[in-house]
Amino acid sequence: MDFTWIAASGILIGIIVFALKVSLGCGLASLSRKETISIASLYLLLSLFMGLALGLIPETATASAMDMGVAMHMAIALLLVAGGVATARAWKRNGRDLSRKTFWILSVPCPACLAATFLSCTALAGLLEIPGWKVGAIVGLIFFASIAALSPAIGKMGKAPSALGNAMIFVGLFYILSILLMPAYLNTQATPFVPISIPASDLLPSYFFILGLVAIGFVGGRMGVRL
Repeated sequence: MDFTWIAASGILIGIIVFALKVSLGCGLASLSRKETISIASLYLLLSLFMGLALGLIPETATASAMDMGVAMHMAIALLLVAGGVATARAWKRNGRDLSRKTFWILSVPCPACLAATFLSCTALAGLLEIPGWKVGAIVGLIFFASIAALSPAIGKMGKAPSALGNAMIFVGLFYILSILLMPAYLNTQATPFVPISIPASDLLPSYFFILGLVAIGFVGGRMGVRL
């Protein structure tokens, strides 16, 4: 069975998931159509640039960037949780709308999103065996169409600004959980379809992350934030 198109479809679905994250910020912050299209165009241009850069960036530079991936991921996750708590708390306690000031944490390209987009372009180029600029165009158009379509749909829900804060907290917690899966994902890129055995000692950090999530939930509950 040819897994090429299955793998490519999985990557494209992952891109749509990233676009959904961006759309949550744009839609729940009630951005105008023009502002939303501007952000969608930014992702289109960045994807095209990354497609053109395929093969031009040394593998050593890519490896160094990937080594920093976990740290960047954690920093963005903590920023999302902190921004989400501030947004939800300000609205529920004082009626202050911070959504126009904090939505950028969800919607503006972050280092983790850029790294994931570059990995997606690299993987698609290898799977489909097409020029990098075409891969960048495909990824960029998917980003553009998804953001342009999903943002207005989410905006029509008419949620209070606290909904944006709750969404940011949820995405931040999801990022923290994904850190546990990132090393295994990167290893499978080098040895596809080969089972990976994980020593029992490597599972210890998982318990700390779970305890950390419980602590974040407890603190959020004490501060009046509810998902």
